[in-house]
Parts: sequence; structure tokens; C-alpha cells
Amino acid sequence: MRYRYVLGMALLACAFWQPTADASGYFPHEREIVAHESPDGSLSFAVGPDVPLTKVLGSGGERPAYYFRFWAQNRRIAKQGAIHARLLADGQEVKLEPVGTEADMHAADVFCGSYRVAEDALHQAADASSYEFQLVDADGSILWKQKGKSKTAEAIQKILAAESSSYLREGVVRDAKAVDSVRRDSRPRVFLPSVTPNEVQAWLVLHQQELMQDTLGKELWGEFRPYYHKSHDDIVFFMGRAIGDGVPLITFETRPYAGGTMLAMMKDQILEDRYWHTARTVGMMTAADDIVSLTSVWRDLDDQWDGFLDDAYETFQEYADFGFALEQKHKKGEGNRFFVASVSDGNKDFAKGEELLSLDGEELAWYKPNELRLKFRQHKGAAKLRLRTPTGEEREVALTPVLRPAKGAPDLPKDRKAFFEAGKVKGSKDAIVDNGNYPTLFAQSDPTYAQPSTKERYEASKR
Repeated sequence: MRYRYVLGMALLACAFWQPTADASGYFPHEREIVAHESPDGSLSFAVGPDVPLTKVLGSGGERPAYYFRFWAQNRRIAKQGAIHARLLADGQEVKLEPVGTEADMHAADVFCGSYRVAEDALHQAADASSYEFQLVDADGSILWKQKGKSKTAEAIQKILAAESSSYLREGVVRDAKAVDSVRRDSRPRVFLPSVTPNEVQAWLVLHQQELMQDTLGKELWGEFRPYYHKSHDDIVFFMGRAIGDGVPLITFETRPYAGGTMLAMMKDQILEDRYWHTARTVGMMTAADDIVSLTSVWRDLDDQWDGFLDDAYETFQEYADFGFALEQKHKKGEGNRFFVASVSDGNKDFAKGEELLSLDGEELAWYKPNELRLKFRQHKGAAKLRLRTPTGEEREVALTPVLRPAKGAPDLPKDRKAFFEAGKVKGSKDAIVDNGNYPTLFAQSDPTYAQPSTKERYEASKR
């Protein structure tokens, strides 16, 4: 476990001098595409396996933009002045345009920065049989290089093929089979306007306390304790009791954005306590098959912690009410199926037992239960639903959901530290991001994740 901690801290994207400054971690250089939706509706897709490549699809229908992000630490870099990044495909240079000033990408022995590449050039590079990523000095001498792996061409082809319809949920592209998408991890999040991150963190703690007011709630939630992070002001997490060598861990991230807060559940967190217990992330992002061998406590709660996002949205934001409650059925080897469990009084648009097949033309089998509930809550304007009756007949319903006012959370404290200390909530520096979070790559499309340049970070570290 210790080696994973060191690795996680060392690879925090472009935050070498201040690893605690980027609570959201780094991108694992893998072959699968990861997906991200910005608050303005822009979509980004990123893929490895060598130097990460990002594709941005703007919300205005403009042509896609492509970016390579270079990161290197090398003693040969330390004493250099001008440094430039290059990509060779079959020995031919692919033109790269720096995003910003290259001098700001370099400080001490670290180089970190993004380069734009034209779509036509990327198409040509996709057919190459060999690749080499380089950092060179003013004379063209190679200071650092990374050979392209066997899957580099495949990765480029995947990113070129990614379209708006490829996006399924945060972190996940739509697989050909619904069952594969259902099993994949996700990083669910919601935007909460006109509320501060400190208030949201306080609400998360108070919400758990509210859930424990009855006997059943205490049985479900009482095994978990809230913690605030002493090094990352944007993190609060809950940890359950140790079961064998494992501890269930749920981590929430709260980032300021557009006068409000972006609330997200973080995945692939690790924590090692003094008893050598290993914390394991649970929640919407955890596939049921991954925790079935663990205790019933973990199984029961994997669909409930992400319900905090549903509850938070209803608390702080107007939400859509379709007049029905859903129940989910899952058959091994298939995607999820959703049925109307009950309908509100006077609602004649739906009947109990009907199966929901699609929303606005999008099939629902690829979604997880709370994920779909949140999708309905956030729906804007008129909707078209396709249903199947218990007799097998399919029909369509067009309606506009009722917009409910935010339930509200009065008297939330604004002083984070004072609130946690008054409530005797423990602080920790141990919970870190190990894998699976990747905001640095999406800074071109999402100002939520904008960061100072490498040079600015380095200079700040010396002050």
C-alpha cells in the first residue's frame, strides 16, 4: 500500500512542488477513453497510453479541438532555457501549437504544458506504426523522450471517433453493451448554484445526522463517521468501521464554480490507518460486481451514498418532478431495467408496472439507478418518454414535468473549521487521490479546473 501512496503523490498532474494543491489527482495513463462534461455543456474525452490526448467538443457546435499534455521530470531539463515539445509519427514531425507560453511550462526540473494539434495532422498520425514524444532545447537536442507504445495508434483512433453521443456519464463513454457501461465506474457530480463549498460540506454532515434520526437510518448510516480534510479544503469524507482489512470510504469534493458549488463523488481513493486497514471507495462509481464478495453493509450502501447528490440537488436547486417513483431490476449479463413503482395522485400519464425504455430518445438500460433519478431531477422543459406496458405494448408519452422549488437548508454555517470543530468532526491528512480523477486534462474546456502555470506554482512554492 505504501508504494501506491508515493506514486499517487508523485504523479499529481503538474503539482510536483505542492502535491496537496490538486486534490483531484492525476490521470492514469490508460488505453480507455475517459469522458467529462463541463458545466456549459462542452464535452471532453481523454485517452493515453503515453502522453495524454484530449478532445474538446464545444457546446456551440464548433469544430473539435485536440490537445496533447506533456509532463516530464528530468535533471537535463533543469538548466535549460527554451524548451519545446515535439511529436514524431513514423519519423515525421507532427505540428504542435503550445497553449500559452512555453516558458511558463518549465520550472526547475519539471516541464508541464498542453499543445494543440490539428485534426488533419492527427488523422495522418493515427496511421503511423511508431511514435516518439520529445522535449528539445533551442538547438533541437533531445532532453527527454517517450516512445509510443503499441496501442498509441489505437488510442488516437478512439479519440478521433469520439462524438457527443459517446458521452454517457462523468468519466464514462457509452459502451456497445449496456451491461458494460453499468459496471463501469463513474464520477457523479451536480452543480449547486448560490451556495458555498463550506455550506455544502456542512450540509453533507448534517444530512447524514438527519438520516440517522430513526432506528433504520441509524442502523444504515450509524457505522460511518464524517471527516474533514486538513490539507484539502474542498474535501469531506465518510469512513465506515473496519471489516477485516477493509474500510468503506466515501469522498465528496466541493469546488467553487460560477457563484455556486460543484459537488462530486471521488473515485479510487485510498487510505491506510495505523492498523494497516485499507480504505476502499464505495458509491455510484462502484460496480456491484466489485463489492459482492464483501459485507452486506457495503452492498446495501453502494446505491445510497450517491443518493446524497440527489438529495443535495433537491435541497439547493429547483428540480423536475415527473410524478412517478422508479424501481430497478438487473439481470446478470444485461443492463438495468426500470419500472414505475408508484405514481402520484391524479397522474394519468403513467401506470404502475410499466417499464421506462428511453428519455428523449436515449435508452436507459445504460444507467445506474440513482444516476437515472438525478437525470430526471435535472431535466429541463418538455420530455418524451417511451414505455412498455406489462403486456408488451410500447407507447410514447410527451409531457412537461412539474418544477418543484428547492427545499432549502437554513442556517448553514459558513466557517468550515469552526463548524467541524464544534461538531467534534475529526480532521485527517491521510485520504488522498490514488487514481481515476483527471481534471487537469480538462482545463481547456472547464474553468472549474483551471490552475496556475508550472512556473507560477514553482515560484509560489519558494515564497
